[in-house]
Parts: sequence; C-alpha cells; structure tokens
Amino acid sequence: MEQWGPLVPAVAGVWPRVEDRLAGHELSALEDEVLAGLRAYEAATERAAAEAPGVTPETFDAVDDAARAVEAALQARPPLGRWLGEEFDRLADGRERFGPEAAPDHWTPFLRSLLVPVMYATDRAEPDEGVGLAGYGSRRGELSYGQATVSVPDDRPVGSAGKPRWWRLRFRPDPAKDVVLGATDRADADDFARRVRTQLDHGTDRKALVFVHGYNVTFADAARQAAQIAYDLNFTGVILLYSWASKGALLDYPADGEAVRRAVPFFRTFLRTLLTGTGVHEVHVIAHSMGNRLLTDALAGLDTSSLPTGSGRLGHVVFAAPDVDRDVFSQLLPAILGQSRTATLYVSDKDRALSAARRLADFPRAGQGGTGVIVVPGLDTVDVTELGADLLGHSYVANHASVLADLQGLFRHGRRPDERFGLSRSPHPAGHYWSFSPQN
Repeated sequence: MEQWGPLVPAVAGVWPRVEDRLAGHELSALEDEVLAGLRAYEAATERAAAEAPGVTPETFDAVDDAARAVEAALQARPPLGRWLGEEFDRLADGRERFGPEAAPDHWTPFLRSLLVPVMYATDRAEPDEGVGLAGYGSRRGELSYGQATVSVPDDRPVGSAGKPRWWRLRFRPDPAKDVVLGATDRADADDFARRVRTQLDHGTDRKALVFVHGYNVTFADAARQAAQIAYDLNFTGVILLYSWASKGALLDYPADGEAVRRAVPFFRTFLRTLLTGTGVHEVHVIAHSMGNRLLTDALAGLDTSSLPTGSGRLGHVVFAAPDVDRDVFSQLLPAILGQSRTATLYVSDKDRALSAARRLADFPRAGQGGTGVIVVPGLDTVDVTELGADLLGHSYVANHASVLADLQGLFRHGRRPDERFGLSRSPHPAGHYWSFSPQN
C-alpha cells in the first residue's frame, strides 16, 4: 500500500490543469469518479491503519482497487493520466529524500473540499462595492438577492450519492476552514429566478431547500450553515438561504426579535418569487430557533397552495427548536399545515437556549419538550431530548448525526416517522409524538 502514499496530493497537484482542460458535464463526471475513488481509498486506508501490522488481504485489495479506480478515471481522459503519473513520480521521488520514517508536508493526507453555491435572499443592507459578502452586516435594508459560494471540507462517508452537477471539487492545503469564498454579482429578482432555474434544469429533480437561520447569526455564518446542512443531508437540489438582519451578537436578543418581525413581508416576497418564477416543483424549508418566527408568520399570511397554476408547492417544512411563543405557534398552525406535504417539529426538554428565552419572554417556547409538548393532527412532533447534543442542546438540527439521518430519511426518501430509524411512538392526550431513544 505504500506505493499509493502520494495519491491524494498527486491528484491535487494536477487538478488545476484538469480544470483548464475539461468543463461542463465532462468535468462534473470526472469529479464524481475521482470523489468516489478517493472516498473509498481513504476509508480503506483507515481500515488498514486499524488492522496494522496484520492488514488483511481484503483490506489491501480494497486500498489497491480504490487507488486504481482514481488512476483509471484520469487515464481514460488523455493526457490526464500521463500528468498524474508525472506528478506521482515527482512526489514519490521527493519522499525518498526524507527517509522511510518522515513524510514531507506536501504529503498532506486530506486536501479536498466542495464548493457549494448557495442562492440567497436577504433584507440586510447591501454591502459597499468591493466589500464582498462579509459586508452584509446587521443593518436593515431592502430585499436583495445573489449567490454565495461556500467551501465545505469533503468527509462524506463512502456509499453516499454523488454531488449535484453545479458543485465543484477543489483541493487546498487547509481543508479545516469552511469559509465563504465570495459571491457572484448581486442579482435582481428576475436574475435570481433565472439562476435558480438554470440549476434546476441541470439537476436530477426540480427541488429546492430553503434554510432560515436563528438569532445571533451573521450572514457569513448563515451561508456556512446552509451549505453544511445541504452537504450533510446529501441534498441534490438547489440550496437557498434567507438571511434576515440578525445583529450576530449574544446580547442583542431583543433587537433580533424586532428584526425578524420586520423581515416577514420580505420573506413572503422571496417565497412567492421562488415558487412562481423558477420552475421549481417542490420547496422544502428548515427554520432554526428564532427563524421560525419568520417562517410561521410568513406562511400564516401567505397561502402558497393558492398560487397560480404551474407554481411550485411546499414539500417538507421543518420547525427546528422554534423560539416562538408556544400559544402563538399553536394558533398559527391551522393556517400552515394544509400548505405543505409534511410538517415536522423538533423539540427538546434540555434546550438551555430556549429555557433562557422562556425566562426572557415569560412564556414557554414551541421548541421545548416536556409536559407541554405541542401535539396536533398533521404535525409530526419529534422529541430529541435523549440525544443530548451540544452544550446548549439547541443546534442539534445541524450538529447531531441522528437528527441529520432523520432529516435525510424525510427529505431524500419522504419517509414517515414510523418508517425512520430510531424513533419510537410516545403517547399523548392529543394523540402521539415521536422520541429518539437514548442509544441514538
């Protein structure tokens, strides 16, 4: 297996020339083959490391097969195979000068990331020319549109589906940094709709996923969250972000509450544009924390099911840890539930952030579990209390593997709660809800 040691840096070394030579579908197809091979190679080498010094023949063959698959993908597209061989030899020769025990820096074992385009709408004030996306701060503005490009380190498990065609493969020396790289020219509503339509035209289905962030989130962080969720869910449609004018500061909770209320009419306009102007068939939505105030108020005042013929429809709507007054949420639900294919509410009785919000507001929050958990017909309530999750128990929708797997079962396969792994039915006077067991 030693002979394949420089495989990843060798591919990284030739990749800029590959991108100069190939484009469009041909480049995307090669990216898929190389990604699959490198993921399999890294999984096999990890098994080999765990088995050392007695590596099994099956593991040895798996490493060799995966590496040869990467080599074959480039060999099939001359002169890429020759370039890979030359880079491979150069790195291997350099390795010998370091001796058998020391690996040089250019043998970096993980150099791979995916560039994820995130279409966005925001009511943050537009940044000055030349400032870039970081210039979208906390100042309130009018509705504007555009596209962010987010770099996400590629550590997807072997066996997952391929990337969408419009995601790009990149190799870089510091994959730990998933940073917003930049944006295309900011777009008006028509151009935004055209760009979304173009992505849908190049996809396997005509679906979109909208992420709405919560309190204390900057624009850059929101774009990162949207891209990471799409990556972790292996979502193959168009990923979109709605970013309202959060101040992105821990002590500005009341100001964020006012900002999210102000954003409601803008968000309705964005949804209407997305559903009527892009040719999308189905739009899924995930709102987190305070972002659920925006989602619930907007949907309660916009009947998406009565939009013109040919418009897209709401698919799966997810209310994750909603920081919404429990009574207000319950009152708005009847106007919301009939609009979407499914509606899912994630709650926790150990959500410290919502416990603090309850103290500030003096009323329980819709995302809290326990005896007051919301259970109504047409709403799938899922209690994640036993999962534990992060320190605050609030960001589980993006951070906990069990919740992400549950969402993947919902978004990718349309599975009902009784068809998804790890959920058990819990009785309730109003019917039942679903709970994760502690081992998940």
